[in-house]
Amino acid sequence: MDKLKKETINQIKGISKKMIENLNNDEIFTVYDLLYYFPYRYEFYEVVNINTALDNEKVTVVGQVMTEPVFYYYKKNHSRLTFSISINNQIIKIIAFNRDFLRNKLQKEMFVTITGKFERNKAQITAHELKLKPLENDRIEPVYSFKNLNKTYFLNILKKAYFQYQTFLNDDLPLSIKQQYRLISINDLFMFAHFPVNNEQVKQVVRRVKYEELLKFQLKMLYLKNRDHKENNVCIKNFNKKLISNFIVKLPFQLTNDQMDVTGQILKDLRSPFQMNRLLQGDVGSGKTVVAAIALYACKLSNNQSCLMAPTEILAEQHFFYLKETFNYLNLKIELLTSSTTSKSRNKILSNLVKGEVDILVGTHALISVDVNFNKLGLIIVDEQHRFGVNQRKILKDKGETPDSLFLSATPIPRTLALTAFGDMDVSSIKEMPKGRKLIKTYVIRTKLEKRLLKFIDEIVQLNQQVYVVTPLIEESEKIDLQNALEVYEKYKNHFSRYKVGLLHGKMTKNEKEAVMNEFQNNELQILISTTVVEVGVNVLNATLMIIIDAHRFGLAQLHQLRGRVGRSNYQSYCILVSDYENDKTMERLELLTKTYSGFEIAEADLRLRGPGDFFGSRQSGLPKFKMADIVNDYHILDVARNDAHMIISSGELFTNPLYFALRIYVETELVKNNELFD
Repeated sequence: MDKLKKETINQIKGISKKMIENLNNDEIFTVYDLLYYFPYRYEFYEVVNINTALDNEKVTVVGQVMTEPVFYYYKKNHSRLTFSISINNQIIKIIAFNRDFLRNKLQKEMFVTITGKFERNKAQITAHELKLKPLENDRIEPVYSFKNLNKTYFLNILKKAYFQYQTFLNDDLPLSIKQQYRLISINDLFMFAHFPVNNEQVKQVVRRVKYEELLKFQLKMLYLKNRDHKENNVCIKNFNKKLISNFIVKLPFQLTNDQMDVTGQILKDLRSPFQMNRLLQGDVGSGKTVVAAIALYACKLSNNQSCLMAPTEILAEQHFFYLKETFNYLNLKIELLTSSTTSKSRNKILSNLVKGEVDILVGTHALISVDVNFNKLGLIIVDEQHRFGVNQRKILKDKGETPDSLFLSATPIPRTLALTAFGDMDVSSIKEMPKGRKLIKTYVIRTKLEKRLLKFIDEIVQLNQQVYVVTPLIEESEKIDLQNALEVYEKYKNHFSRYKVGLLHGKMTKNEKEAVMNEFQNNELQILISTTVVEVGVNVLNATLMIIIDAHRFGLAQLHQLRGRVGRSNYQSYCILVSDYENDKTMERLELLTKTYSGFEIAEADLRLRGPGDFFGSRQSGLPKFKMADIVNDYHILDVARNDAHMIISSGELFTNPLYFALRIYVETELVKNNELFD
């Protein structure tokens, strides 16, 4: 395949400059790109019996033209063509839009093939495809996502390329795997994908492509894990287990079973000679931070330094103050480093850090600055890890010799997605909520109930509790009729004139945001109107009511995250989802939140409804854009591919067996291309 990836489409015989330009516009630059530009779906054309066809059904029929075509323009550049055909002695009216080029070609008594929507009561078909000849056999048409390519020209060029470079088509899959799963050959793959003659060939293409895509991705993930999981005694952290137990006993609350299990996994990782690379995921308020604190303490007891990186200053400050309070009797040296840190304080922190006089450094992206150097970095913890890129996390790792890594995520990820996207990590989950927490009562209401809602807000504030009101837009939009933060702010400020109402949105400066949040945290603001900037890192124990305007504009996982801003104390908390959207599926989605409080169940539902795209940024997660595979619906294939990848890696055959040489080259090439194969 190497030659195909290097050969540009300019080398294909008989290709024009215009065609090259059009192919480039669709990101087709090499012969490999061309051959692997698979259809995104297939249209199946099967001639039906018009007498048994269902009303409003899409049909393909063959009939004889009985009337002269009637053609007219009904507005600029829009035309309508009508004529009648006879099918089994039944007259059917045909309507075709914007087909003016056919009016002089259609002739009485000729046979045509029509595909379109059949309306039985009107005895008519609205055609979306019209062929001036009868369909001899049922046929299958590949459908591509071109920008401005002509499919006929594309397939002609593809066929030329296929025969010109056929001898260079090397199969990445070994014969043993193809025989085991009865997968088609690489030559059949391209012919069946682009020139299928029956449904069975399409099925074989889909089976082969899905398996190969998932196998290669799992090999890449396990290759990374295998490479990083090398024994190194420097990784071992010896600490006094009794001191850890005493620390846990002295906590002002009892750890849940999940917290204890996850803590045990992390402490075992720290004591092992293998570098930890673990993802800890759990709902907002499930207690991930205290588990992280235990890991930080264990690192200190082993005479190593540690750091905790968060995506925002607000979140970094919260972690800093939490750790200071948690370790107040242990005399740990904890420092905070952000872009707001003064030069004088920064210089002092960096100096003490190099000397080993800082035990835990908490901060934002400032931690990955070139001048931040540790004396002995043993553990890095990254909160909301998906907000940092692969390279940012690597820069932080490189500040120590072989530091252990713990990544935190408050966005619960379904098992299927976690094992796929984070195949190079161990995954731990906290699903059990701390004792004493009350379920957040969640309701979906219409805007017409606003008066009752305003009254409820008043009742909450009179209890000396606070309220979030979240909107999806900052300012008015002519295109989207949604309530926005500025409009709601003005309305609430006027209605609740005896209370202090604040406004928070992404266009404010960092200092302005911090000032508003400090006021809210100190209960100087009773009601906060905000966009989704409150989604992560805001911890106001006194806030008990979350109102989300135009809730249908948000994904389930995001709504759950917003709901998690309340319910962080022993007070009863509430979440009100306001929406006038009439779509049944959307309302069903919102109603799900009134019945489900587990972030993991919600994430599963959101993944099914919206797909994996909304969970991660493409490169930050390592999750590729598969051509055909779908990790949600193809989980059976995913499990098979993962098991096969594990066998190929763990047995060492990827590195020793010549049959797997092509797969090894593919994996290493991909890792180098994505800057993941580091020395």
